[in-house]
Amino acid sequence: MTDDPFDALDAEAARLDGYFADLDGDRWRVASRCDGWDRRAILAHLIGIEQYIQACLDDRVAAYASQAGSDVGYEDFNEYMVASMADVDTDELVSRWHHLMTEQHARLRERGADSLIETHAGPYPLGRQTWYFASELAIHADDIDAPVTDEERAERQAWRLRFGLDALRESERGVEVTETPEGFLVSDAEQSVKLSRADLVEALSGRLKDSRVPSSLRDALVALA
Repeated sequence: MTDDPFDALDAEAARLDGYFADLDGDRWRVASRCDGWDRRAILAHLIGIEQYIQACLDDRVAAYASQAGSDVGYEDFNEYMVASMADVDTDELVSRWHHLMTEQHARLRERGADSLIETHAGPYPLGRQTWYFASELAIHADDIDAPVTDEERAERQAWRLRFGLDALRESERGVEVTETPEGFLVSDAEQSVKLSRADLVEALSGRLKDSRVPSSLRDALVALA
């Protein structure tokens, strides 16, 4: 299992970069797992993520966040960013994302995991924040069916599970996760459910669709989306 956040981030970026290079025409308009967003909208959102990384590295997070106006929530801000690119040619969006991704990820690695980076929540360890960035790219790669090879699947699942559980502990949601021989037992003060490793990754990413899991527990498990 990789223990380097920059390697994980680069692997997810390379997956998306190759996937976007092969998309054309109506394939961009296939719906993703994000309600209301197709693959093209996901690309626009990913550009927004890279612009956020750039703002974090440049210590101008407040200016980045203010472009949609004051008192705009996270989800509305994301919608604003996607809508702002609706009239941009798709090939230009791919080129823009590739340029931003290549430049900002190199800057993250150069600054180093032990440094601090400015975020919406204030100064934060850069290495740990890079795991969040890598997790978000992985989530959206799955949202649009970017392929994962058999050779990388187990290692990818392992780092996503490890960091997702760490992020869940950091969020202090009152959820207890216990590993069992069959997978994981997830519980709060009122209920518990057994999940496989794959389902727990989906739950931590806010993508689990399982009627066996009560909605309140499912919501409490979301640590990365």
